[in-house]
Amino acid sequence: MRYPFTEHRIRARDRRLAAVHEAGHALVAMHLGLDVLDADIRPNPTDDIHSVKSYVGRATYDRPSNSEQSRLVSVAGMVAEEVWKARGPAYEHWWDAMSDPACMSGTDWGGTGCAPGAPDDALIEAAATVDDLLGGPLFPSLAALSRKIIEADSRRTPAAWMNVKRLLGYEVSSDSPRPWRSAA
Repeated sequence: MRYPFTEHRIRARDRRLAAVHEAGHALVAMHLGLDVLDADIRPNPTDDIHSVKSYVGRATYDRPSNSEQSRLVSVAGMVAEEVWKARGPAYEHWWDAMSDPACMSGTDWGGTGCAPGAPDDALIEAAATVDDLLGGPLFPSLAALSRKIIEADSRRTPAAWMNVKRLLGYEVSSDSPRPWRSAA
């Protein structure tokens, strides 16, 4: 017997997917050698959780240096969600999934160089590349960073936030007034 989707279950699902989405952007950016400054989620104030996501997020990273990097990082959030749902590589063919304009936010579509719902061959190839990364060697990191992002949202403490910074590659010291510095 399936249980109905209660408000609590919907919010929990949305929170998890928002964390996975932002972790996907952050991990692919890091994989490409970009500095990632932050990844976080927050509740989205809405009265209609059945048609509007109850959680949104943000990943802040250095600007990609070329259109290929931009495509990879921009598509990473959506691909991460699909990889998470599949518990590994998501699709063999990304064309159908990306033909839906709602599969990514306007911001994510903006970084791809394609109009929403109109992927080109380079974007489909980028999605497949990110699928291979996040569904393969980066999957444990995707799970770990997602958990830390959720923990930081739940606890809202400096210690929880610093755990996210550690996973983003920062050396963290609680003795300093600025408790993080770049590991590089």
